[in-house]
Amino acid sequence: MITLRFAETAEEDIAFSVSPLLEAVHSWHVLTDPGHHALHVPWVRRCRRLPAGLRRRMREQGSVVADYIPAFFESRAGDHEADFAGQLAAVRTLPPALLAAELARTLVHATRHAGDDLVADPAARDAALTALRQTDPGRAARLDGILADPLPALDDVLTVLEDYWSAAFADEWDRIEPSLYESIARSGARIAHQGLLPMLRTLAPQIRIDPGRRTLRLDRPHDHDLTVSREHPVTFTASHYVWPHVRVTCDAPWPLRITYPALPLAPASAARPASQEDTLTALRALAAAPRLQIITHLAAQGRTTQELATLLGLSPSVTSRHLHQLTQAGLTTTRREGYYVLYSLDPARLDQLATALTTLAPGPEA
Repeated sequence: MITLRFAETAEEDIAFSVSPLLEAVHSWHVLTDPGHHALHVPWVRRCRRLPAGLRRRMREQGSVVADYIPAFFESRAGDHEADFAGQLAAVRTLPPALLAAELARTLVHATRHAGDDLVADPAARDAALTALRQTDPGRAARLDGILADPLPALDDVLTVLEDYWSAAFADEWDRIEPSLYESIARSGARIAHQGLLPMLRTLAPQIRIDPGRRTLRLDRPHDHDLTVSREHPVTFTASHYVWPHVRVTCDAPWPLRITYPALPLAPASAARPASQEDTLTALRALAAAPRLQIITHLAAQGRTTQELATLLGLSPSVTSRHLHQLTQAGLTTTRREGYYVLYSLDPARLDQLATALTTLAPGPEA
C-alpha cells in the first residue's frame, strides 16, 4: 500500500505537468497489450499502418514498457518548456547505474527494488541470472548485457521511440496536448473552489481518499508511507494513454509523481452538470443530522446497514430508511459482498453537487 499524507496547506505542495515523452511511452504500452485498453482501440487500429519494420522493432523492444515503466522516462517531465527531443536527450545523460537499475526492473519483477539489488549486489545478480537462464535464456542474456553496460540497450529503446514519434506520435501529441492542459485547468479550478481532496476523488476507484486523515492511498505490492511537503512535493502528470492505470513513482532518487488518466473515470452521464432539481433533491437528502452522520462515516469506508445503525445509535430499520433516501438522491451506491450489502459514497455525485453550489450565479438584486 502506498500512502500519501497531505498537510492543511497541501495545495502549495503539489504541481501539475504533461510530458510528451511519457505520453509516447504510455501509448507504446497500449500497443503491447491492446486487449486491456478498450478506450484506445482507435489508436491501436491506426498503428497497424505503421511501417512493418518499425512495428517489428517495437515488438522486440516492447518488454521495456509492457509492465514496469522505467522512471527515467520521467526525466524533465515537470518542465513545461521541454519538448520530446529535449526529454529524450535528458534520459541519455543519466548515470549508467540508474539506467541499468531501471532497465533491469523491466526484466525482473520479483520486487520493486530488484533493479537496485541487481546493480549493487553480485549475489542477487547471480541468483536472478541463474533463475532466468532456466526459464527464459533470451531474457537472461538481455539482463546480463544491461548490467554489464546499459547504454546499448538504452540506445535501442530510444531509437525505436524516436522513430515511433516521427512516424506517428508527433501528430497524435499535437492532437491531445490541448486536452491535457484543459484537464489540468479543470483540476486547478476544482482545487481553488473545493480544495485538493475533492479533486483527488475524481481519480477513484484506483485512488482512495480519507478526508478525515487527509490521506491518499493506492493498492500496490510494496509499502510506502510518505508525507507531502514543500521539501517533498508531488507532481500530478495528466495523461491520455495511461488509462486504465494510475502510475506512481515514489522511490529515490526520482521525484514523487502520480501519472493519472485525464479522461474522467466515471461514466459521462454521471459527470453531466447537475440540474436545479438534482441539486434540490441532494440537499433535501442531506438536510437531516442522521444522514449527515452517515455521509461522514461512509467518507472513511463502505459500511453495512447494521454497522451504521450501531455507529448512529439507531435501529436498523430507521437507518435503512435514511440510506434509502441518500441512495435515491444518488449520493450513495451499493454492492453486495456475500451476505451483506455495502453502502459507499458516490464521489462523482458529490463532486457534481459541490460544483453546482460553487458555480451558482448571483440572483437579481431586490
